[in-house]
Amino acid sequence: MKKNESEKKVPPNAIKNKHTLILRQMESLAKIGHWDVDFVNQTLHWSEGVFHILELDPSSMPINLETGFLFVHPDDRERAKGHMKEVLETGVDYDLECRLITASGKIKSIRSLADVIRNEKNEPLQIVGIFQDITEQREAYETLKQQELRLSTILQSEPECVKVVSPDGILVEMNPAGLQMIEADSPEEAVGQKVENLVNPLDLKYYQSIHNRALQGIKSSTRFRIIGLKGTERWMESTAVPLTNQSGEIISVLSVSRDISDKVISEEKLIRIKRNQEALINGTSDLIWSLDSKFRLIAANKAFSDVMGFLLGTAAKEGDSVLIMSQGEAFYEKWKGYYERGLSGESFKTYERFISPITQLEEHREVFFNPIRNAENQITGLACFSKDITDLMAKRMELVASEKRYRALVENGVDVIAILSTEGKAKYVSPSITKVLGYSESDAMHMNLFDFLHPDDVPKIIKRLEEVRSIPQGNSLPSHNFRIKHQNGSWRWVESTITNLIEDENIAGIVDNFHDVTERVFQITAIQTQNEKLKAIAWTQSHVVRNPLAKIMGIVDLIKTGALSHEEERQSLDHLIESAKELDSIIQDIVLKSQRVIVP
Repeated sequence: MKKNESEKKVPPNAIKNKHTLILRQMESLAKIGHWDVDFVNQTLHWSEGVFHILELDPSSMPINLETGFLFVHPDDRERAKGHMKEVLETGVDYDLECRLITASGKIKSIRSLADVIRNEKNEPLQIVGIFQDITEQREAYETLKQQELRLSTILQSEPECVKVVSPDGILVEMNPAGLQMIEADSPEEAVGQKVENLVNPLDLKYYQSIHNRALQGIKSSTRFRIIGLKGTERWMESTAVPLTNQSGEIISVLSVSRDISDKVISEEKLIRIKRNQEALINGTSDLIWSLDSKFRLIAANKAFSDVMGFLLGTAAKEGDSVLIMSQGEAFYEKWKGYYERGLSGESFKTYERFISPITQLEEHREVFFNPIRNAENQITGLACFSKDITDLMAKRMELVASEKRYRALVENGVDVIAILSTEGKAKYVSPSITKVLGYSESDAMHMNLFDFLHPDDVPKIIKRLEEVRSIPQGNSLPSHNFRIKHQNGSWRWVESTITNLIEDENIAGIVDNFHDVTERVFQITAIQTQNEKLKAIAWTQSHVVRNPLAKIMGIVDLIKTGALSHEEERQSLDHLIESAKELDSIIQDIVLKSQRVIVP
């Protein structure tokens, strides 16, 4: 519910003290509220932050536990009640994420943490907790999840080979189309291998050229032959571009390759065919043409003839020079360079972005240049093909932007996200592994979960990996703390939640989300240790104090009878003073021991 400006202003005398004001401001800013349940009196207290999240007036109604549960979404209500019962009966940590329904009918996601206060019989007296409105975080997570799924689906269904290669030439990722082209039966057969091992040695320089240019920040394309894992040779056209991190540093190379084996065969047949124009396709918007060694047009499809005729101002015909000055000297020199490069014997591809002189619209084109050879293998001309990739580029730009957003969220997250095999082998590790444990992604990908674990925690983790395989698809085990070795050799405590996504075709593994809780564990341990020390002091000293105290009380009772002689009374007073001094010494000893207890 909205309030006007006057209602938001709080008169100075309405706030009892500045601490209450600060707490109210903190709850409002952080979208949190605190609550507690008194099990003795069966009462429930909510802070103003809770009422604000639920869009309620704090004075609107008395609240009890059952009424509180009515604000929980019906689909989450039984789970919330069950979690409360489990916390009270078994002593597990209270950590609940669920949905609430506000007074206006809005659905909000919250996360609640609480601690139980118990008496000496371990009976719950009170539970005190907070909860935070995480609706925005949850919606952002769901959006990211959908984007990731969409990106993954696009890559998985892409008919061309899409791969990511490390700077030293190691294959990092490859989509199913690429695995099929290299004849790999599974990603494990290819990932981690040198890409150069698949390239025909005679064409290795072409592949190395585009890889090295990408590492220099230059997008380039070429063609080369590959030899699959089962011996099949294919011609590939590949475009390589740099992949950068948030700092703009080039961290890997992304390349898109297509199998052009059939096209190369067709091109070889064209060498033996005199009537080149019959081999050209006129019913396409792509531009197809061929020229001789003097840059004169041999044959062209209708699309190219229309463009050339528009630039010349007259119908294009065989024998016309394909070098046109009407578009300026720079245009002339660029295309002359392309033709000379192709006529020198190199097959290559270039990318062109320009404003169409006919439609006045921006176009993106891939232009291919392939030498034409005669029966004696002499270059007699050049076959050229310009493909309109305007729509494809728009989709790819959207894909790259989506991928960058996803990577930015994962890299800047506090949690490490890992996908593990059922044996604990890493299939994917998010970049945040470096922040949390000091390892690089590459190092982590070559290690098994059990290479990191503290020996004392290995049996528990083995059991958890067995348990997660038995729970339903998409479900998670309760979070669990264990020790893991940092890259610097220290042991760090982490809080881990694992989810069964083994049957999910996009994940195919166990998803482990964990973050560092070392400081929290050490603080809790220190507090527990100090509490034990204080309990020991109290127990010991209480017994020591009773002895002189009992003497004092006995002597006082004896003196009060009035039956003692003067001498006996004097001796009793001496004993009384001695017992008091003994009691004073004991109290001083208690004080000294208490001062040696260091609060963490």
